[in-house]
Amino acid sequence: MLRNRIHYWTCSKVADFIRGEKKPYALEWGKWREYYADLKKRKPIRYWITEELLRKLQNIVYYPYDLYSNIKGYIRNRWIDKTHYLKTGLKPGGYYEFDERILHGLFNELVDYVEMELAHLSKWDTTKHFTFKNGRSIEAAYDYFEWANNLTCGKDYGILPDHEDYGKLTDQAIKSRKIRELYEWWTITRPNRDDPLMSITKESHGEKYYKLIHDIEQDYDNEDTAKLIELVKIRNCLWT
Repeated sequence: MLRNRIHYWTCSKVADFIRGEKKPYALEWGKWREYYADLKKRKPIRYWITEELLRKLQNIVYYPYDLYSNIKGYIRNRWIDKTHYLKTGLKPGGYYEFDERILHGLFNELVDYVEMELAHLSKWDTTKHFTFKNGRSIEAAYDYFEWANNLTCGKDYGILPDHEDYGKLTDQAIKSRKIRELYEWWTITRPNRDDPLMSITKESHGEKYYKLIHDIEQDYDNEDTAKLIELVKIRNCLWT
């Protein structure tokens, strides 16, 4: 049974008290395994209570809610959000080649990810009020970027001032900046690229004219491919 929660007992103040130390707020993807291994070695009993016993107790207490959430989630994902397939955002009725469906499918999903999933992370801040339309908010998404893009390594990440990485951008901040860059390229830069037919001077004609158009179109295609590769390279961090 899937258990996706906002609050975990293992991350509570009570758990920190039993553990005898504050659990890091966040760590890089591969560092959590090292943290748990070190904690288990230093404090085996406290580790068992905070990381295993509390987790099992919460699963028991939350079982009715987890069951309800799983049924609700299945129905919504299956028939409403339909998260089992990619939505291209292309205008219905036309024929689109496979390469175009790949490009539009992945970047349209990136737009949904930014304007819906990342935006909803800012929604939890009750001190701010954002307007969501059809489940999305660009304003809330940029509020998330404002926070995530400037995260630096500090004590919340288990890094003390004397560490060489102290004050540097976290991996999350670096990836968040790349997400914003790709999002703005797709939504702002690419739609406003010059039309090859309009960017060629009237003096150009014949074979030279068509070659210039072909070169511009090829540059655009190469740019699309490069950005698509960049998106694929960060796919492992596109989750909330």
